[in-house]
Amino acid sequence: MKPNAPGSGEQAVGNSHGDASPSERSGGWKTDGPVWRKCIEHLAEAARLNRHASGEQIEMTKPDIHALWRKRADLAESIVAAPAPTIGDAIVKAVMTAGLLAEGEVEVVVTPQWIEECDRAFAEDGDEEQCLKVLEPDLWALCERAEELKSELEARRDDRAGFCIASAWAELRKSVWSVARYETMTRVGLRAKGELFQDLVKVVSVMDALSGLQNAYLRDFNYLSYRRLHGHDSPIPRHSIG
Repeated sequence: MKPNAPGSGEQAVGNSHGDASPSERSGGWKTDGPVWRKCIEHLAEAARLNRHASGEQIEMTKPDIHALWRKRADLAESIVAAPAPTIGDAIVKAVMTAGLLAEGEVEVVVTPQWIEECDRAFAEDGDEEQCLKVLEPDLWALCERAEELKSELEARRDDRAGFCIASAWAELRKSVWSVARYETMTRVGLRAKGELFQDLVKVVSVMDALSGLQNAYLRDFNYLSYRRLHGHDSPIPRHSIG
C-alpha cells in the first residue's frame, strides 16, 4: 500500500457504497471500548504517514517510517482481534474492518470470534432453535451445495481418473458467488454465511468468490444491524456483490 493511500480521517471508516459512519450506524452512541480505541490509534498512525508523504511533517528516517508501517499493520490486526461485546462495538468493528479489507491491510476479518460476536449482537430470547432450512430455504440449499462441492474437491483432489480439478474448482467458485449474492434477512442466515466462509478459507487460499463472500457478510451485517437499531429495514438497498 502506498503511504498516501486512503486510510486516515473519515475515509477510513466509510466506504464506496454510501454506508453511514460508525456513530450514525450506532444511533449516535458513544463508545470507548477496545475496538474504538484501536481504531483511533490506527487512524492516528495512518494520518502521520499521510502527512509525511505529503511533505507536511518533518522528515523522518527510514527506520522511523518502517516502524510506523509495522505499528499500523499490527493495529489493523488488533482491530480484527479486538472483542466487540455490544452491538455498538460490532458496528464500529464492521465499518472499520471493511475499510481495512478494501485497503488490503488485512485479508480475513470474518473470524470465528467475529461470527460469534455478530450472532450475539442479534440474539433475542426464544430464537435459539431457529433453523436456516425453515427460515431461508434458498440460502440453506446454496450453502449445502457449496459444502458438498468443497468436500468433493478435497476428497478427489489427487484423483486423476475421470475428475477434472479445473471444472470442480469453477463449479465451487460459481456456488460460493451464489451464496455471496444472496441477501440474508436473518441472524441464522448471517451465521451460515460466516461459517461457510470459515470452512472454505481452511482449504482455499485464493478465490475471488471467497473475498466476495466475506464482503457480503459485512454488507448483510450492516443491513441487519440497521433493522435491529431502527425497527425497520434500511431505505438504502444493499450494494451488489460480484
